[in-house]
Amino acid sequence: MFKSRLTVVYLGLCLASITVCVLGQLPEDDELVACAAYSGCFKGTYMEGFQSQQFLAFMGIPYAIPPLGDLRFGSPRRAGRNPDTVDATKPKPDCIRKEYLSAQPVISGDEDCLYLNVYRPMPLSEELLPVMVYIHGGGFIGGSAGPSVSGPEYFMDSQAVVLVTVSYRVGVLGYLSTGDENMPGNYGLKDQLLALKWVRDNIHGFGGDYDEVTLFGHGIDGVATHLHLLNRNSAGLFRKVISMSGTANVPIAINRKPLEQARKVAELCGIDNADTINTVELTDALKTVDLETLINAEDGFKYFGADPLYVFRPVIEENVQGAFLIEEPVDAIEYGHYQKVPWLLGTVETEGALRTININENPYLRDQLNSNFSNILKQLVEFPSQFNEQQKNDRTELLIKQYLNEIHALGPQTIYGFLNIMTDRHFKHPLYTAVRDYVRSGENRVLMYNFNYKGPVSYASVYAKANPSRDYGVVHGDDLIYLFRSPRFFPDFSKDSKEAKLITQFVAYFVEFARNGAIHNQPALSPCSANIFGNPPDGFCEYHSFENDDGENGFKVVVKDQFHTNRVQYWLYLLE
Repeated sequence: MFKSRLTVVYLGLCLASITVCVLGQLPEDDELVACAAYSGCFKGTYMEGFQSQQFLAFMGIPYAIPPLGDLRFGSPRRAGRNPDTVDATKPKPDCIRKEYLSAQPVISGDEDCLYLNVYRPMPLSEELLPVMVYIHGGGFIGGSAGPSVSGPEYFMDSQAVVLVTVSYRVGVLGYLSTGDENMPGNYGLKDQLLALKWVRDNIHGFGGDYDEVTLFGHGIDGVATHLHLLNRNSAGLFRKVISMSGTANVPIAINRKPLEQARKVAELCGIDNADTINTVELTDALKTVDLETLINAEDGFKYFGADPLYVFRPVIEENVQGAFLIEEPVDAIEYGHYQKVPWLLGTVETEGALRTININENPYLRDQLNSNFSNILKQLVEFPSQFNEQQKNDRTELLIKQYLNEIHALGPQTIYGFLNIMTDRHFKHPLYTAVRDYVRSGENRVLMYNFNYKGPVSYASVYAKANPSRDYGVVHGDDLIYLFRSPRFFPDFSKDSKEAKLITQFVAYFVEFARNGAIHNQPALSPCSANIFGNPPDGFCEYHSFENDDGENGFKVVVKDQFHTNRVQYWLYLLE
């Protein structure tokens, strides 16, 4: 039945765009084959669900021409329609990167990487399903859209959505810029934008409804989802947004000296006269650099272990055709320059563990930090660029007094204070101000959750590169464990465990938002409004909190409105 409906859709798309279809080439009579008028036909495979039976997987679908040779450091170009049925039974390699948080940083992946994966449940439905497009995490430098990290099994168990996971350029290949039209930057974000356009044009062929797309991402790619919300060129490509553990006003969101950075990369790659050649020559030279040399150039920017963790970042594109970012995110947020769609934000209690654990669990890094504590802390905090050195130094000492009881070292007495500095600066303060400004602009379709369930596995072990020496709480990324199966990092839960029950409910929470732009399957939240902020002084919007519980389920979902507002208010004061 699905196949007959799909054929009608396919023919309709052909009639709508005769230039991209050959009417004689109808889909094969095989449920493993999906056809879309603008991209052609793809032969998928069956995958096993976690709790359910099989679902359909179409992996390694090209949405752009491989960004190789002269296309390096350029906006992605749409892939053409393939006249043959394409094998989509295996995932493609991740985009090339250097994994600086791994035990031994190594280069992995491929420059030819602009592919996406589409998963749809079985049995096949007569009705088009809502679509959820996942922008994988990884901090502009890594991550994976593949099933070993972003496994689709839990969402497919819901049998309620079509899931799309997208691979896009990261690191130097994703964000290096000369600050002008020769190498404008933001290629990773533009890759995501083109993937969203692919979904709009083709997802019907996979049983998805292009009018019901939800964009969601985690960490820095939660930041990316927020940037798409602020980007006028993304308008109409999604109906809802979920930003998990990241908003576009984080201090590491923007590189404000792109040309200076590009010249340094060129120098590290051995390009002659890197500091004086014009940007046309600079771009041409960088396009010919050996790939491994180019990736390893990032080493030359590190001042402390893996820091700065995010060397290559989005840029503001001035006077550039096809620009993705044309104004500072903080200004766009403050002035309400964004799409008015329902927005769900998520957070965990100790977000700052992402970097804190790696430092604290490594004696060499901890000693290095303590030998130059104030200076390294100042750089980790990333104060606004308009602050002079004296202002940065003064505020660093205020932080040490406020959070660390004036102890200038990372140790047992200060570990949780240090963790709170990283959490508040890079996550909680940006989250607070983003929500505040969103509702102040008159938009109240904003919802939030706090994931505070402590399970048997945690990303703390990934950050520590071993079993951590202490309990860091629920850390950055732990909510992902209950949304995506990640066999690269974690063993499977027992199917009758409380964690399996939590997976079912947490995924249902996301699916409910994707379907309705609201949460009807949990206790109701009071609408978030501007008068909540500052009245009372510690006021904050209500949110759903997922927590451990001694009851039969082992977890509970409760409504709360407590937030670390006193700490956020301190940051508001510091950053004035």
